[in-house]
Amino acid sequence: MKNKIIIVFLLCSITAAEIISQSKISFNHLTVQQGLSQSGVTCILQDKYGFMWFGTQDGLNRFDGYNFKVFKNIPEDSTSISDNFIFSIYEDQKGTLLLETQSGKWNKYNPLDENFSVVKIEEYDLTNFRKNSVKASLRESNGIIWGGEQSKPSGLLKTDTKTGKKTLFKHNPSDPSSLSDDKVYSIFRDSKDNLWIGTANGLDKLDEKSGKFIHFRHDLKNSNSISDNWVWPIYEDSKGNLWIGTVKGGLSKFNPQTKSFVNFKNNPDDPSSINDNFIFSIYEDRSGIIWIGTSTGGLNYFHPASQVIELYISNPNEKNSISDDIVLSILADKKGNYWIGTRSGGLDKFDYENKTFTNYSHNPANKNSLTSNSILAIEEDRDGVLWIGTFSSGMNSFDPKTGTFKHFLNNPSDPNSLSDNRIYSIIEDKDGIIWIGTYNGGLNRFDKKTGKFQSFQHNENDSTSISANTTWSIAEDNSGNIWAGTYGSGLNLFHKSTKTFTHFRNNPKDSSGLGDDNIIRVFKDSKGEMWFGTTKGLCRHFSKTNKFKTYREKDGLANDFVYGILEDDEGYLWLSTNNGLSRFNPDKETFKNYYASDGLQSNEFNQNAFAKDYKTGRLLFGGPGGLNIFDPAKLKDNDYLPTVVFTNYLRFNTDDEEGKPIVEKGISVRDSLILTHKDNIITLEFSALSFHNNSKNQYRYKLEGFNENWIQLGNNHTVTFTNLSPGEYKLFVIGSNNDGLWNEAGASLFITVLPPWWRTNIAYGIYFVLVFGFLFGVRQYEINRREQKSQIRESALRIKATEAEKRTLQVENERKTKELEEARQLQLSMLPKELPKLPHLEIAAFMRTATEVGGDYYDFILQEDGVLNVAFGDATGHGLQAGTMVTLMKGFFTADSSKLGLQEFLSHCSKVIKEIRLGRILMSFTYLKIDGYKVQFTSAGMPPVFYYHKAENLVEEILIQGMPLGAMRNATYKFVERDISSGDVILLLTDGLAEQMNNEEIMFDYSRVKNSFYQIADNSPDDIIKKLIEIGDKWMNGRPQDDDITFVVIKVK
Repeated sequence: MKNKIIIVFLLCSITAAEIISQSKISFNHLTVQQGLSQSGVTCILQDKYGFMWFGTQDGLNRFDGYNFKVFKNIPEDSTSISDNFIFSIYEDQKGTLLLETQSGKWNKYNPLDENFSVVKIEEYDLTNFRKNSVKASLRESNGIIWGGEQSKPSGLLKTDTKTGKKTLFKHNPSDPSSLSDDKVYSIFRDSKDNLWIGTANGLDKLDEKSGKFIHFRHDLKNSNSISDNWVWPIYEDSKGNLWIGTVKGGLSKFNPQTKSFVNFKNNPDDPSSINDNFIFSIYEDRSGIIWIGTSTGGLNYFHPASQVIELYISNPNEKNSISDDIVLSILADKKGNYWIGTRSGGLDKFDYENKTFTNYSHNPANKNSLTSNSILAIEEDRDGVLWIGTFSSGMNSFDPKTGTFKHFLNNPSDPNSLSDNRIYSIIEDKDGIIWIGTYNGGLNRFDKKTGKFQSFQHNENDSTSISANTTWSIAEDNSGNIWAGTYGSGLNLFHKSTKTFTHFRNNPKDSSGLGDDNIIRVFKDSKGEMWFGTTKGLCRHFSKTNKFKTYREKDGLANDFVYGILEDDEGYLWLSTNNGLSRFNPDKETFKNYYASDGLQSNEFNQNAFAKDYKTGRLLFGGPGGLNIFDPAKLKDNDYLPTVVFTNYLRFNTDDEEGKPIVEKGISVRDSLILTHKDNIITLEFSALSFHNNSKNQYRYKLEGFNENWIQLGNNHTVTFTNLSPGEYKLFVIGSNNDGLWNEAGASLFITVLPPWWRTNIAYGIYFVLVFGFLFGVRQYEINRREQKSQIRESALRIKATEAEKRTLQVENERKTKELEEARQLQLSMLPKELPKLPHLEIAAFMRTATEVGGDYYDFILQEDGVLNVAFGDATGHGLQAGTMVTLMKGFFTADSSKLGLQEFLSHCSKVIKEIRLGRILMSFTYLKIDGYKVQFTSAGMPPVFYYHKAENLVEEILIQGMPLGAMRNATYKFVERDISSGDVILLLTDGLAEQMNNEEIMFDYSRVKNSFYQIADNSPDDIIKKLIEIGDKWMNGRPQDDDITFVVIKVK
């Protein structure tokens, strides 16, 4: 009797329901809000280039993955499309795009001019063309034409164009094997040679031998029947599935093997459901995406690969759904059941095969229920009993066999009770002991045999106690010891034999130590190695050396805050984070990241919301947006190689006073552009035409004739060029799909920039003739004049020449000496009087000029916020002109460097120098910003910066390409960034030492500089400079110095 009462109470505390097994597709939507011209999408096609074309009731749309280009009728333009209502789209074998409009006219699209011309359709091959509109038709290669109408229902008509024979199939109420209805909306022949007919009263398949029809109709009692009898489009995908669009029932998928339907209807409570139940058109593109055009919802589309990740969310209108979207904990038990702990809905048991949820919740009136509906941790012991940790109501045990709960709460008067009611983690060790991590009660050990708890709490007077009482995650290693992660106090290793803890704490100066003191997850992999999820990355423990290695966002991790770690059957680690899910290859140390756009419940996850089903290999992850379940073995990379095309071209002309861009047509089919010197800005847009999750598509470009290196654009699909010099260029763009599969062929475009007329070859020829004629006339005149006077002045000049020459030479020498001395003093005043002093840096500098006035320059500015700006430059040439440039740069650096960013400062200087018009005098310049232990470099035509990494014991050569200052008015510059550590050394140098010749006319070169620097990098900055000078002097061996030699050395203490 007692057992019966317990069962009755249990039934009162749970809710169980079953739902019909059905597939769920998460649809993406494109509507008028995204640029579609109208919501009724009547027809769909992908052209030979890869563009998607959508006909609507108000215009034709071309989609490149990012933008719609809309074509509409313009009454005064005969080259516009003839009608805005598009009935059908077709591409013939030659790639000609043909459109049928409501008026019955056919239009041919001309891609170069992006316009249309009305054509006679009889001139084109329409074999296998099928039309689903007011008139359904199918033309077949054997000369048979099938036709049907709705406005004038007349059945299905078969016409043999070779013999002229016509056969009419009509609905006969007394014949159950006749056509279902005389209103025929679609005719389709599948890959198995079956002929399908969509009617106003069901889907029919014609047995052409007998002339009988097999009917598929909606059955209210059969959920596997077609969703609605009013059938419009029919389409077969590449896997042989038939997709049927209906007028009122949404989309149906027919499996020819099982002869059953799976239906997809709009669900107002599910934003990822199909958004309209009236289906106009269906199409599969070359990458496998299924596109669905609807009557009022625009476009719906999905990729079958994206459906591998299943999503379960709470539905208030559906009894059998997960009880709460916010998932806090997950367990996959030994029987294959999934247990889901939620924030406020209690505990759900999910039968994956039958898709049934059973909910267990707190019932104050029922002692045999959970103590709380907020479930933070779940563990299954060897007996199949569940141990459930709650947010603030202690721990529960639940025996699924008997349906009984037991409660374990903190009792302040009982030292053998649970030490804290907020439970963060639970595990069972190999001895059957239950270990519990708590919020403020340290680590608890529970012996099921005695029913007693033993707590291990932090003791300030005991260095072997646990480091903190907030224990977030625990795991047992192969030796039977317990690893416990705390929040804020690092990692603990509990030795069972001595009941003592070994502590691991983060030390910023130790790169092989623990990466962070906030340990969210402790995990043991199949090889017995320990891994730790922290708030600052994934931390790996090497048991042989007791060292750690941390992986962060800079290494490819989706986000540094790692909640969960699971290992799949292939040895990959799956990491849930605050910004996506990462798959990590421990051998190659590479990451692949997944985001909400890939089907995840959101980009954010929760602490204990992850589990692995070891029977099937499925992984489960949860977060604030529901529950994800997937088989990682079925997550395949997208192998579709996208075509890369140019999609838009804008140019800005200096003659346009309003500054509006000029939109050029036909860029997708052009192979060249010709620009005038007035086209000072051009913008090109492009797309890798793979539409599945294309926000992750990546791009690179290079412009031959301007830069020979590939420029990484990330997911930016636009590039702009300003003030290209007259000449010939070739633009290359390559792109990838969402999984990083690159089309290396990409797209290319020849660009010719014409010079102004006064810089053409003809103009130069005229200039030459004019100048030559002028000079010839002047020369002849001067010859005659000199001959007339030469005899008169010859004797007088001879007497005065020697005396005048001596006086002139003396005056000139005195002037030059005075000017050079003044310039030398000016140059020395440009250098800093003392070097900046920072607590973590040692700095030394040196300069030796080849002439009295050199062009080398260095300077420092220490900002109030502790940021150090370092200027290092080399003006072209020597003497007074070089000194002038140095003086100019001193002014720029002093006035502007603290206000502008690195790249902005160089661009500003280059523009001003160009506008001052100093002739051929340019300034090569390296600019550093050192902020604490982070340094940024940028450069304008300077030699490489040599950076000695102490930890790796190597010298990195950092060469940043950039035009010297003053070479271009609108020059742009790149920068690189490094984290610096103790012992690292940065060497800045001009080209003097590297290009110095010895007596055998051999150049010292940069490789010798790099090797020499590597040998002496452990010295102080002063000693490094001293040794470099000695090495250089030894190389010259008495030979005069060819150029200025300047060094700046910065060492991290």
